[in-house]
Amino acid sequence: MTQVRRSRLAPFASVALGMVGALMILGPAADLAASPGGTPGAVGVGDPYFPELGNGGYAVDHYRVDLTWAADEGHLEGVTTIRSVTTQNLSRFDLDLAGMEVRKVTVDGRPATFDRVGRELVITPDQVIGQGRRFTTEVTYHGRPTPISMGTDLFALGWQTRGREAFVVSEPGGAATFFPVNDHPSDKATYTLRVTAPSDQTVAANGRLAGREELGDDATAWTYEVRDPMASYLVQIAIGDYELVDGGTVDGVVVRHAFHRKWATEGRVATEGTAVMIRALAEVFGPYPFEAYGVLVVDDELGFALETQTLTVLGRELVVQGRGADITLLHELAHQWFGNSVSVASWNDIWLNEGFATYAEWIYQERSGGPTAAALAQEAAAAGNNIPPGDPGPDELFVPSVYLRGGRTLQALRETVGDGAFFEILRTWASERAGAHGSTPEFIALAEAISGQRLGDLFQAWLYNPISP
Repeated sequence: MTQVRRSRLAPFASVALGMVGALMILGPAADLAASPGGTPGAVGVGDPYFPELGNGGYAVDHYRVDLTWAADEGHLEGVTTIRSVTTQNLSRFDLDLAGMEVRKVTVDGRPATFDRVGRELVITPDQVIGQGRRFTTEVTYHGRPTPISMGTDLFALGWQTRGREAFVVSEPGGAATFFPVNDHPSDKATYTLRVTAPSDQTVAANGRLAGREELGDDATAWTYEVRDPMASYLVQIAIGDYELVDGGTVDGVVVRHAFHRKWATEGRVATEGTAVMIRALAEVFGPYPFEAYGVLVVDDELGFALETQTLTVLGRELVVQGRGADITLLHELAHQWFGNSVSVASWNDIWLNEGFATYAEWIYQERSGGPTAAALAQEAAAAGNNIPPGDPGPDELFVPSVYLRGGRTLQALRETVGDGAFFEILRTWASERAGAHGSTPEFIALAEAISGQRLGDLFQAWLYNPISP
């Protein structure tokens, strides 16, 4: 994510995680199997900042989110089908769902009882599901999606409605405003997103467009497939007066954008550097991690940019800057490696997203003939740096220190271990954890293994001490 500001030290980009050992289980769901001694799944995965996010007892493989949007009424009808595998003998389990009215729940095609407790949808199947079993949950629901507050006062999270336009900004826990979900980055899954909207509107979403069907009654169904694991907060569904723009391919990566028609000309200018940026970051971090990339421009002054997976969302105030938005766009693109492909294991490790994307800005400027990363890190020292980026607190996910002192941490690491080891650390982190997640202790262990140095004191000083070195 990036807050809109005008300085050489790029806007702050924020917003980006993955379920402890996300299990990619393929194939049809198995029948419920009676198993004695089942216990309820945990309410929440135990995130240190947001313990209520996510749920225990299962891991999700795939979501099919089927939505019908009544643009004039701001009303959403939904059927979400979830393929999962149990991690225990499961008598009851939860999904996260904020607001929305649930009409029906089935588990493997059989009616299940359900209850609502806050943002928890509590589901009790008619039998215990044995450990290691695949099962399918289907939830039918409707309502007016309403954004929620969590983790920041910069914006409300979840489904955003602007007149007849709708789009999504969910970091850290807003996906539950429009579909039932295990809403924590540690449980990543693949997605099928099918959205029926008025035929005078266009739907853009993560992944690749797999189909478009005219249904009659002035309605069109759009289907997008997301074949790489994705954290729930990175889901993007946008519905509005958009122009879909084919940007060609860059080393096998399909580039496609969606610009609100009011801002399509400005969007084209602002995104002219996309191919150059993809190649530049691939040289540093390794191959771009997904099959597609692009930019979504909405008709709203967001005040930030958000790196929803494969489709960064920008407000109109950024694209009017033209190529002046390059550093913001570079930051969000860098998140596709750090935050999206490699997600954080828990939200207290947010610096692994934002510090890395900020440092990517500095590397890009350094390699493009601008100031060195060392000079930019020194310049950043003048900004607010005295909130420890390794533990900023649940209400301060996107404070400047997470970005700037997080980036300065990487510069300190580079100066300590040397360029060869430093860039090997970054490339290895991106490749070995692609499609999964990682924590700060795991990153430190990797840095020590590659460099052959003890680095605990360095990371303690930069990430956790109250005063910046």
